[in-house]
Amino acid sequence: MIVIRPVEHDDIDGLYKLAKKVGPGMTTFPPDIDVLTQKVVASNKAFNPDASVDDENAFLMVLVDDKTNAIMGTAGIYSNIGKEVPFYSFKILSRDKHSYKLNSKVSSKTLHLVNEYTGDTEVGTLILDPDYRGGGYGKLLSKCRYLLIAQFRELFGARLIAELRGWSDESAISPFWESVGKHFFQGMKYEHADYLSATTNNQFIADLMPEYPIYIDLLPEEAQNVIGKPHRVGEPALNMLFKEGFHYEDYVDIFDAGPTVHAYVENIETVRKSQEKVIVSCQETGGESFDELDFEAVDCLVCNTLIEDYRVVQTQVKFTQNGKAVLAPAALESLLVKECEQVRVYPLNR
Repeated sequence: MIVIRPVEHDDIDGLYKLAKKVGPGMTTFPPDIDVLTQKVVASNKAFNPDASVDDENAFLMVLVDDKTNAIMGTAGIYSNIGKEVPFYSFKILSRDKHSYKLNSKVSSKTLHLVNEYTGDTEVGTLILDPDYRGGGYGKLLSKCRYLLIAQFRELFGARLIAELRGWSDESAISPFWESVGKHFFQGMKYEHADYLSATTNNQFIADLMPEYPIYIDLLPEEAQNVIGKPHRVGEPALNMLFKEGFHYEDYVDIFDAGPTVHAYVENIETVRKSQEKVIVSCQETGGESFDELDFEAVDCLVCNTLIEDYRVVQTQVKFTQNGKAVLAPAALESLLVKECEQVRVYPLNR
């Protein structure tokens, strides 16, 4: 069965192979054993029941075939962003000036360096092995994060955010970086600046980025046109975020101007529509096996309630008249649960 679980130390080789496959555009997930090891260590700390809810905790999950343990993708959650390391964005603001003497009004838009997401929770590191695209696994990876947040609400902020990679051309050239970023980080390539931002203390951003607003109208047209525009490969992810309840409100990445979207947890569709259910056995409902039960089978995402051994599977669930859940033995085994325990259930396509 396909399972999502917390990353483990033994996954490092598989993570490295995945990082090499997805290419250089994913600067937050580089093919670097040391960086990947740090991510595993941080995730193990985050999934520890004794982890402090006030820390910047970095949860990393992997999508695996539980028979072969092959890593098919990853999904991450980062709580309390901006508390230890500033989380910078550009905020687009409109400015209007009016000359009464000339009866002339001028409207312009400006970029302001801000740090307005402190204490929020970021969802990210959504990576799917290209060999598994088209099978619904991207949706599974995306939603497993919201099930974790719904189940362990106290570990996460009131608001969620997601950063999307900005638009670049076929040669991986970002018009926004070429027009803005490289002038403040002289001699530094976009990939290196983004890598440093993701893997080190990013005080260098505050040190080098402009303190004053940048007038968008003064930028080259090709740079203006990509502000708030996602990379073509990120468009499906952005659409999933919108369907989940996220909104774009004029925040963009400081390096490539990709859109940053946000939503309050209570407005997230998976959070709102998932429920805890008690598991009952087939025999308790009058059947010999799952297949023989005379209840409608509903395709669902199901997670357990164990933070250290968190598991998510997509499986069919049958609901009894009193609202309890019946799962097939294979699903119970993959979820590390048994009868009379609880799971969280999110019905798909309902």
